[in-house]
Amino acid sequence: VAPFGPDDIETLGGDKRVIRNKRQLEAIVGNARKLIELDEEHGGCRSYMRSHVILATVKDLRKQCKLMGDMGCYYFLYVVGEEVPSNEDWMKRRT
Repeated sequence: VAPFGPDDIETLGGDKRVIRNKRQLEAIVGNARKLIELDEEHGGCRSYMRSHVILATVKDLRKQCKLMGDMGCYYFLYVVGEEVPSNEDWMKRRT
């Protein structure tokens, strides 16, 4: 999605099968671009993520990306295979 432009976002905005919130679609495209930048800057996303402890990574991801909350960061890190605490422990840390 990183190469998507305004026309692609407009097309997706009219598709009932996907998120139709233009701001969210723009954030998804922008976040994909940012992850590519971080990947290139650090020699891989894994190197970027492992350059911080988990809470610092989440804080930095939230700073670098748009519309990405704590749970979005947690889920992203989980999906890409980073060692994250159990969801219960994560929720305790966040409150």
